[in-house]
Amino acid sequence: MAAAQACIVGIGTSDEIGADPGRSPMRLQFESLRAALADANLDKSQVNGLVTAWGAPRGVDYDEFAVAAGLDLTWASQLWTHGRWAASTIQQAVMAVTCGLADVVAVINSHVSGAGYAKHLPPMSSSLGGIDEAFRDGGGPYANWTLHGSPGAGAGAAMALQQYMDRYRATSEDLATVPVTLRRYAADNPMALLRDVPLSREEYLAEPVLMGSLRMADVCQMVDASTCLLVTTPERAADLGRPAVTVAGMQGMTGGRDQYVFFSRPGMGAGVGASYDYVAPARARALEMAGLERADLSGFYTYDPFSHMLWMALERWGFCAPGEAASYLSENGFDLDSPLPMNTSGGSLAEGHLYGFGHMLEMVRQLRGEAGPRQIPGATALQWGTPWGDSIVLTNEGTL
Repeated sequence: MAAAQACIVGIGTSDEIGADPGRSPMRLQFESLRAALADANLDKSQVNGLVTAWGAPRGVDYDEFAVAAGLDLTWASQLWTHGRWAASTIQQAVMAVTCGLADVVAVINSHVSGAGYAKHLPPMSSSLGGIDEAFRDGGGPYANWTLHGSPGAGAGAAMALQQYMDRYRATSEDLATVPVTLRRYAADNPMALLRDVPLSREEYLAEPVLMGSLRMADVCQMVDASTCLLVTTPERAADLGRPAVTVAGMQGMTGGRDQYVFFSRPGMGAGVGASYDYVAPARARALEMAGLERADLSGFYTYDPFSHMLWMALERWGFCAPGEAASYLSENGFDLDSPLPMNTSGGSLAEGHLYGFGHMLEMVRQLRGEAGPRQIPGATALQWGTPWGDSIVLTNEGTL
């Protein structure tokens, strides 16, 4: 299986990741592109590809941004407004530069919430949150089908968590490991929203439950922010004089009845999927493409809008057998000195909900050795993998 031939050569965020920094999505996106260009030693005239997972009103449509930023694009792609597209956008950028459709592709995403700039947008300030899964004909994969009348993602996450806890006897004490550890990572991340808000296990357990077994600390921090990654070929990267990170392996998002499990994993019986004894594949295609084994990884990253998503991802990707992830993290943790560090930026629960893209930037920082106090010692290969089956593997072999 051939390895992907593309590199990430620049990363950037908006000047602030905040609950309400007072900036429009366009302004936030300008800031992240500017930062990524400076990081890569590139000029905007050299960017001729763009892919984004958000459009108006919470983000910026690709065509309006190209006009406003003065870009001249030969290839563009815009996905749907969801937090599950981080790997897919990078994969599209890799394919675009590999196929010669663009030379440098900006993977760029901006988003504002109803508590931030979007409160100025009438459709976004409603009690429904404006753009909501429940407006889909079938409702949506988070258990918020209109038939049930449930209030959105939190309800679906709470039901998936409770299902797991009932089935495997996992406890709130087990779950506490996730937000408490992420808050420690955030303390070493100057961009993290909750960097100055520590959380002890006792403080976590003292929080009232919101839905099911979810507490406030288990729920992602909605922020106004933008992220940008610049993707190009290894040959182009070699001319820039900057450390490049190789996209060494990829695996696409799955779809089907057994994969309609966005806050769960296959086999749990969530959504319309069947309940069965799930067994993770012995080898992940993304790792095979990269020529790596699980044991070669320096860390693992996953989308974490709710605490229990780390459990689901560990089991989906075979790091733990079904039902073992809760006790695994309780016993081993996922700090820098653990067998498998995870989500070292503080993640969606503590850095801020950057729709998965914050993790991508963090993986690049780690592989460049630029993560400061939260640096994984000797990091050489990192995997992103979500419960719904998409993955990318990043390495720094031969690029530093």
